[in-house]
Amino acid sequence: MNEIVIPDLGAEISSLLPYLMVAVGALLVMLVDAFVRTMKKDHLSYLTLFVLIGTVVVQITSDNNQQTLLGGMMIVNGFTHFFNFLFCGIAVMTTIFATGLFDREGQYRPEFYPLILLTTLGMMVLVASNDLITLFLGLETMSLATYVLVGGVRGNVRSSEAGFKYLILGGFSSAFLLMGMALVYGFAGGTGFFDISAALNSGHPDMALVSIGSALMLIGFGFKIALVPFHMWTPDVYEGAPSYITGFMATAIKAAGFGILLRFAVLMQPQLGFMWFPLLAVLAVVTMSIGNLVALVQSNMKRMLAWSSIAHAGYLMLGVLTFVRPGLGGADMMAAGSSVLFYLIAYSLMNLAAFGIINVLGSKTGEDGDQISRYAGLGRKRPLAAVTLAVAMLSLAGIPPMVGFMAKFYLLQAVVQAGLVPLAIVAVINSLVSVYYYLRVIVMMYFHDSEENSYQGTEWVSVVTSSVLALLIIYLGVMPGAFHRAAEIVFRKLIF
Repeated sequence: MNEIVIPDLGAEISSLLPYLMVAVGALLVMLVDAFVRTMKKDHLSYLTLFVLIGTVVVQITSDNNQQTLLGGMMIVNGFTHFFNFLFCGIAVMTTIFATGLFDREGQYRPEFYPLILLTTLGMMVLVASNDLITLFLGLETMSLATYVLVGGVRGNVRSSEAGFKYLILGGFSSAFLLMGMALVYGFAGGTGFFDISAALNSGHPDMALVSIGSALMLIGFGFKIALVPFHMWTPDVYEGAPSYITGFMATAIKAAGFGILLRFAVLMQPQLGFMWFPLLAVLAVVTMSIGNLVALVQSNMKRMLAWSSIAHAGYLMLGVLTFVRPGLGGADMMAAGSSVLFYLIAYSLMNLAAFGIINVLGSKTGEDGDQISRYAGLGRKRPLAAVTLAVAMLSLAGIPPMVGFMAKFYLLQAVVQAGLVPLAIVAVINSLVSVYYYLRVIVMMYFHDSEENSYQGTEWVSVVTSSVLALLIIYLGVMPGAFHRAAEIVFRKLIF
């Protein structure tokens, strides 16, 4: 059984401060919204951005050494700091995109601001969890707030439908995860990750319990990262949700899923590799293949990027597979882990830039830039928006000198070094297939005449913000070395 330990909050307050800032910030935003009654909610946007940027500053100044907090319930180190920076950065971009759209349409959603902070808090706690209880609390805090963000656009039937589907299927995935956690608890006799690790390394572990438990937990994680066959919610939810929320889900939620999946893989080694490596390899191949093939026939921009997101989950799973492959050496494990972290940075930049443009290309209130055919002539009508979207598409396709090319290069290099050449070949073939549907958007923007009802971007803050992200995509594609080395340093902190 777990021992009851009373934590010394005074000694841990500095390490907990980033988490407390986001939690208190969410409550503060709700109070300000209740007492400052104006139709325009820009003050909530500024307060939210202040909280997120303040959290980043506090995280920079905090101790980077590994510490266990709250009696072993949480662990903080360079790995968790990396994800905290990533989550806060994505939340900042999402807040800018959402506020710009609210200002343009004159329809404000004040509940968006505390919910985005609570979702960020849930992701931060999820990746820092060192106990099954903390893991579940972080996951549900993230999920419940996201359900409301997806389906909370009043009067929008597609948004309500998307939120309902996400809620129902998310509830099923949480049930699988919770049942798996119960079995792992029964196996280890405790919920702490240290307890589980000790039970796995004991002389005669109960492999039946841990096998079934880990399988059920992988189903729950597979839902969050949109891994086939747990992906069917993705196209409908991505299409129905507002574009700024779709971009947030495609980046932050997926990053959080892979963050906890990496920690779970470390925790369950080497048993996870021996038990589930062949099955996970098949799922990775099926995921990237189905994602790319179905994306080929999509006429809706958001559904195309949803299937693209599924395909990229397959690519990222190759890095996880390389990491858990039985008999892999330390250097190869570091290469695999750092390539996954670098890929998450690149993927976040690419999708945020793309959805930042899609977010502002509606021709009327409440409409997203969804149909690909209506991007015709955008290169002449809105050149800055078109160039930014073109950079994002080229990077997603893996064409140099964009960061997407280097992300795939580092990932496939690690896969080949681990001896998984067939998986690397399948990934290259899938990447070549994806070039068609990404370039189709560019051809539509620059080589087709515009229609009368084509989209016209009118919100310059989001366009300029997305353009800055496009510059980062090019910069990291040309100068990736320092960031990749930093990712390797961060991954070395992933220990229990």
